[in-house]
Amino acid sequence: QGKSLNFEQMMKLEIKRLYLDLSAAERDRALLSIGVIPATVDPNRSVDYSYLLKLSSLTDKLALLGHSVFEDRANASIGLEKVNSHAVDFWNISENGESCSGGACEVRAVSSLQASATSGSTSLFVECSQCERTACKACCAGKGAFLLLGNTYRDLKIYGGNQGGGYSALADSSVCKSCCNEMIKQALYVDYVRVLHSMRRKGRAEKAALKAVNQVCQLEPNRISDSVHSVQSGLRQLKQLLDDEESLAEFPHASFLHTVETADDSAPLFSLLAPLGSGVHKSYWKAPQGNTSVEFPIVLGGISDVSGVAIIVSSCGYSTSDCPIVEIWASNKIQRDDRTFIGKWDVQSMIVSSPQLYGPENSGSLDEAPRHFKLHFPNPIRCRIISIKMTLPQIGSSSTKFNEDFSDLLSLDESSFIDSKANNSHNSFIHAKRIVVFGSSLPKEMGPDTSVAIMRMRSYVDGSPSFGRFRIPVEAERLRDHDLVLEQYLLPNSPGIAGFRLDSFGVIRPRVTHSPLPSELDMKECSLIRMEDRHLNPAILHIQVTVVKESGKLVVEEYRLPEVKANTPLYFDFSDLQQDARCVIFRLLGDVTAFVDDIAEIDGLSLRNLPLASGLSLSNKVKLYYYADTYEMGKIGSLSAV
Repeated sequence: QGKSLNFEQMMKLEIKRLYLDLSAAERDRALLSIGVIPATVDPNRSVDYSYLLKLSSLTDKLALLGHSVFEDRANASIGLEKVNSHAVDFWNISENGESCSGGACEVRAVSSLQASATSGSTSLFVECSQCERTACKACCAGKGAFLLLGNTYRDLKIYGGNQGGGYSALADSSVCKSCCNEMIKQALYVDYVRVLHSMRRKGRAEKAALKAVNQVCQLEPNRISDSVHSVQSGLRQLKQLLDDEESLAEFPHASFLHTVETADDSAPLFSLLAPLGSGVHKSYWKAPQGNTSVEFPIVLGGISDVSGVAIIVSSCGYSTSDCPIVEIWASNKIQRDDRTFIGKWDVQSMIVSSPQLYGPENSGSLDEAPRHFKLHFPNPIRCRIISIKMTLPQIGSSSTKFNEDFSDLLSLDESSFIDSKANNSHNSFIHAKRIVVFGSSLPKEMGPDTSVAIMRMRSYVDGSPSFGRFRIPVEAERLRDHDLVLEQYLLPNSPGIAGFRLDSFGVIRPRVTHSPLPSELDMKECSLIRMEDRHLNPAILHIQVTVVKESGKLVVEEYRLPEVKANTPLYFDFSDLQQDARCVIFRLLGDVTAFVDDIAEIDGLSLRNLPLASGLSLSNKVKLYYYADTYEMGKIGSLSAV
């Protein structure tokens, strides 16, 4: 039963849950299925609240010390000192219930199932830096315990001389579990759980990012590190392809007006607009077999002067039966009747003089321009939408037969006749690697009516408003729930409340919430997401306002607070004018525990001794206001302006 578990056992249960990648809801359902109430295995409820605050503060200190160690390892990786791996990691959490190895272990801090000597190597035994006894891996605390016992990591940093630096002193120092108090050992568990929570969030974000990327271009998870180099090579290819012109239709700045039917074994549709070098090199888009005509309506990033279109040929190349006929239209509206026909090109007649476009692609340099053909417009056309239609030639047309025989006669390869006959019309389909629209984009200031809109905005901002906000006096106010709830009682015959002003809080979200992740310690790891945890899991605050009227009616509204500098005034207007209000209650909701006090805003060193940051207090932060004519209020009334 859950009541028989202590804090350490509950933390091990949470670690096992995170190892299995189970959500909190899935964990609760699993516990209820075996008759265990989830609240009985909550580690936060197993200890006193004041003890929990001290434990949280100690864990925060451990996180800062852990990042100091990480910086030393980063310095060591560039040759300042040599880093030796150690059997005992930063936490040394034995979630599987490892027991003492016995034998040479003199600590015996963990119950041993066997009194015989361990079968492991002697490298699993270390000497405690406190009691100088020999301890096995199971009886040794993590490296974080040595940092906490050393009070400050600053004392370990002895640069210069023959000591070798702070990280060497740390790597050779260990401490047994008998020399650590319970709070230090529990702080290691809390920090390790925080690390696993962060790893789970980053893992889910990584999967979501990979899923989103695969909707644009196919990307293999084990080739992520090579994608950066491929994109750089693609930029060089694009520069050779376009000379001095600009690519106007690259995802995500450009997109398709509607979806296009795609074959099951094809690359995604958006891969046609993906940057060169992204995705799998041999992949390409293709239409389902049997579709003889496909139209791509491409919406450019903005109104541009389009000079032409370049089609990057697929890795399979063209045959005598799948060279399309390309038609292009340009427009500024989505209606088909408003578009302008640009031209029609027979690709088969164009590439007779370019035999390299036929057949599979040979492996070439990534810095060379890919196989392509360009469709130049007679004159640049200014538009926002480019529609490209590809149509396969009709079966049995004279031009197709002539070109097929002509290509076979000119070929010097004995197997060319067999290959061309094998690629008959029954196996042909429309395909392409990329579609590149080139030309020049218009500057933003050349957009229609831009100057007129700017002038109107300036005249509106510069003009003095006829109405202003004036403060509504309150009879009394009361704070409760750690100053997160503010009650303001209004005087009788107070004007209708139009809204309230809130001065933003002087708090920050700390960048360091746990020790470095194991993935951060691996310098060679490459990921799609390199964002910090505070960006993956943003902390959001809400202010809930409850207006209590004389009749007893309640009006509740809620607003999300933006991230701004401290003491920035924020104004919130109610949806309706609140008349006959007796009391207004403000509640601060959201991730209030994720914030700490800003050192620059307050004096004091212990910033997290309180349950919540003192900067989240609603004291002297909220002012009710109403709107009135500034001229009628006069100079005396202007003193109450907010």
